[in-house]
Amino acid sequence: MSTVVDAGALKTWATDVFARLGLREADAALVADTLVEADLRGVSSHGVQRMTGYARGLRSGSIIAQPEIEVVQDSGWALVVDGGRGMGQIAAQTGMRLALDRAAGGRHGAVAVRNSTHCGAMAYYAMQAVPRRAIGFAATNAGMNMMPTGGREKMVGNNPLAYAIPTGRDAPLVLDMATSVVAGGKLDVARLRGEQIPLGWALDKEGRPTTDPVAARQGALVPLGGPKGYGLAVVLDVLCGVLSGGRFGKGLGLPGSSHFFEVYQIEAFTPYDDFIARMGELVDQLHDCPPADGSTGVVLPGEPEHRLREQRLRAGLPLEPTLIGELNNLAASLEAPRVPGT
Repeated sequence: MSTVVDAGALKTWATDVFARLGLREADAALVADTLVEADLRGVSSHGVQRMTGYARGLRSGSIIAQPEIEVVQDSGWALVVDGGRGMGQIAAQTGMRLALDRAAGGRHGAVAVRNSTHCGAMAYYAMQAVPRRAIGFAATNAGMNMMPTGGREKMVGNNPLAYAIPTGRDAPLVLDMATSVVAGGKLDVARLRGEQIPLGWALDKEGRPTTDPVAARQGALVPLGGPKGYGLAVVLDVLCGVLSGGRFGKGLGLPGSSHFFEVYQIEAFTPYDDFIARMGELVDQLHDCPPADGSTGVVLPGEPEHRLREQRLRAGLPLEPTLIGELNNLAASLEAPRVPGT
């Protein structure tokens, strides 16, 4: 049975854990915020269940606790950032902040980040453009966990992307998706819950469809839409890895990843109020679509996550017993308090 934990208390606790692992206080708070925000939005594959893996990386030295992040190329609206092999969230937030700043000054900003690590859910970064009256884009490449269409060796990451677009309504339009059928972290969520995964999510190491999340982790994820998901993953590998001078393709078999962030100031194309009015028309048209049999109606990308976040901010976050056990073991190893309320 799940234990319900207050999101604010969990964020404070996670910040303390990351500080004990050597992160600067502000960086620890940032990483904790990205994880708890993912859990609030129902993206548990990128929530606090990632903490034990991050801790292993920090302790082994494959992730640098206090990285030196620097801009290595500045072309005005476009920049390249070196993440210093630190926590990916630190490098990613630096990249998104720079893209936002350049877009504010010149209507468009783009930042490629190299020498980074896993940075969490991409929506966290893309959504930062919405209050700036802009459209945000964020992408990253991932470890080699998919086979290219027509091949039988893992050579491609399930590279995810996110777009965030203002709507003038409570919920922005937020598309956050991997290029595999599901994010790899969902395999870990199923393992923690002691559940099988649906056929079609993944293959075992022999290339056979599997319902075992452990066998799936040893095998490969299935590209979303077959060759379409594979093709999009390759394009994102170019934007994130090739363009930045960072890791790509087989290089992702080693620790490290690369990211890409882009911001478009809406006023550069059309008056903002006109854009919001037109977005409202689009939202209304989609909501007014007659529901299919068995459906409660059409929702836009990002609306379910927005509603769930509001609910969980009030009622708390449910955490599985196995996950709580792993987090409390991590806390004990650092002489930190237990997960709040457990």
